[in-house]
Amino acid sequence: MAAEHLIITGKSGAGVSTTAVNLSAALAEHGYRVAHLGYDRRHLSSALLRGDSALETGCGFAGEAACQAARLQCAQGYRDILCVECGAAADNDATPEFGALCRLELLDRYRPDFVVHDISGEPTDVLPFLRTEGEAARVIVVVSADFGALTTLNLFLEFFAAGAALGWRYGGLVGNNITGSFFESIVDDFLRRTGTSAFASIPHSLMVSAGEYLKQSVVESAPQSHLSSVYRKLARLVAQGLVPAVPQPFPPEAFAGWLQKWSEITEELECGLVRDGAAI
Repeated sequence: MAAEHLIITGKSGAGVSTTAVNLSAALAEHGYRVAHLGYDRRHLSSALLRGDSALETGCGFAGEAACQAARLQCAQGYRDILCVECGAAADNDATPEFGALCRLELLDRYRPDFVVHDISGEPTDVLPFLRTEGEAARVIVVVSADFGALTTLNLFLEFFAAGAALGWRYGGLVGNNITGSFFESIVDDFLRRTGTSAFASIPHSLMVSAGEYLKQSVVESAPQSHLSSVYRKLARLVAQGLVPAVPQPFPPEAFAGWLQKWSEITEELECGLVRDGAAI
């Protein structure tokens, strides 16, 4: 059975890497063979999976000439996860094509059930990179409650709604770093109005930082924590291969109106404002 490629993406800063490493760790705990590919220029995407294991250059792969010229760095991580760092280390270094990465000889030898790709960014950068002639990759978007992450999510939804067959398909959403019920309400309202739901709503937790200080994922550093149970549930849902309905994005004017509404609600809660004769 061919490996399934899972693209974990979203706006930089929304928690894409944290979600990706903990999903990889949870899938491995469920008994799946997992490869984790990172595209961070600093080669830190897999740091919480490999701990003190050193990255090695020249792990052996096959593909296009551009891919063969790249210096991929690899290591064995938590629960035997294969960690591969693909990010260009310098401006003049080219990141291998996605199709070539999917055909890595190393992956073929490892025979993973899932290949988790940690690649944050805007859809205009991420989605064209995912062109491949093989099986379409599942794209899972990570979103927090801040303006930038929600705007990027809406842009992703525009691409999904267009239905262009570019080697990827809509795989679902993950709410991340949700700091309380108010911000959860913002994300939930966005999802409801666009006709979808999230696989998981991952709360803000200091356990993420505690694990990072140990160079470990939350799943490894705090296996009995509530946060780890959320990641394990996410892994189960992803492994089931559920095909969610493709949501419909906000049109620009409607999105602006929706943001205005939540701006007013936020201001009222913070300042105790009374509008339209309410409570009088």
